Amino acid sequence: MLQELTTTVVASQERAGQHLVVLQETIFYPTGGGQPHDLGTLNGELLLDVFEEDGIIYHVLENPLSQTDVECVLDWARRLDHMQQHTGQHLLSAVFAQKFGYATASFHLGAEYCSIDISTPSLPTSEQEQVEAGVNELIFANLPVLTYNVTPAELAQIPVRKLPQVEGDLRIVEIQGIDYSPCSGTHVATTGEISLLKIIKVEKYKGMTRVYFLCGQRALQDYQNKHSLCTQLVALLSVPQEELPTRVQGELQHRLNLERRVQELQAELLRFKAQEIVVSATEPTLYLDLPGASLEEAQHLARAILSLGSFCVSINLGDRLVLTHNLAQELNLGQLVKEHAQPLGGRGGGSATSAQVFFAQPESLQEFLNTIKKMCNFV
Repeated sequence: MLQELTTTVVASQERAGQHLVVLQETIFYPTGGGQPHDLGTLNGELLLDVFEEDGIIYHVLENPLSQTDVECVLDWARRLDHMQQHTGQHLLSAVFAQKFGYATASFHLGAEYCSIDISTPSLPTSEQEQVEAGVNELIFANLPVLTYNVTPAELAQIPVRKLPQVEGDLRIVEIQGIDYSPCSGTHVATTGEISLLKIIKVEKYKGMTRVYFLCGQRALQDYQNKHSLCTQLVALLSVPQEELPTRVQGELQHRLNLERRVQELQAELLRFKAQEIVVSATEPTLYLDLPGASLEEAQHLARAILSLGSFCVSINLGDRLVLTHNLAQELNLGQLVKEHAQPLGGRGGGSATSAQVFFAQPESLQEFLNTIKKMCNFV
């Protein structure tokens, strides 16, 4: 497969500040068929894009070429990666179809991951494992990957996995005896060149299942990353790798128990604080300034105060007010927020006995506070 080529420029133009070059022949694959374009250089100039328009392949450069003779150099690592992912996708789709009858509706080849959408609303782990094992068995068999053109009449004699919605001659990519797919993309010469395929994740997607996978160097890199992660966890937790799940579950349960205990202690502390506030209170209306406290803490404290007597409580958290009361007289806190806080830019609301409001501007919060202090005699 050509990685370098000497050719000539047959046409050039400028479009949207970029320079488009048409070559007499090319080794660069244009975006299409679910596969991204190739990269490389033309006379040392970096290739930004390759696309096909009206049957013409355009090579996009930042700067114009000064010569008509061109040395083309393909970014081989990128091309090989695309070939591994694309041929791997053909194998994966073929095995899903053969083992379980699942058709592939779409294919994505991205910079970070590849995925296919298959015609099943769910994919059990056992089926994932069977398909992955089947694909890798075919990879290790090192089967030839053939490409050839056929006429519509010849196509009728080929068991293609999915009939295309196009007319005329077609290019077929055949994984010998396993899969026949109309495809214009680039592919490896044998399945062994895929090296490895790993399914990394599945998720439900529009009534189907999206299957994420990696092939070749991507799969190796993924394995290296996960092996490094496991090695670090083994060292941190001082357990053998096979005991990691049990140890992590134990650590998570221990953390959950500690969080529950902390919550219990915080609730107890708030009860003591509520008792201290109530003992020193001289009026049924209370104003508390607690900047930095959480909304949940303020709500717990307010409930604790109301459990000790009849009060109307306002807690200032810095940018938010928490309001609550259990007084016998009529006092609609939600209405207060609606009528006096919202006109000042406050966002919030509530019921007659409980409300909260947020202010982006401190001065607006203070103005609302002054209003409700006058109306409700907060001290």
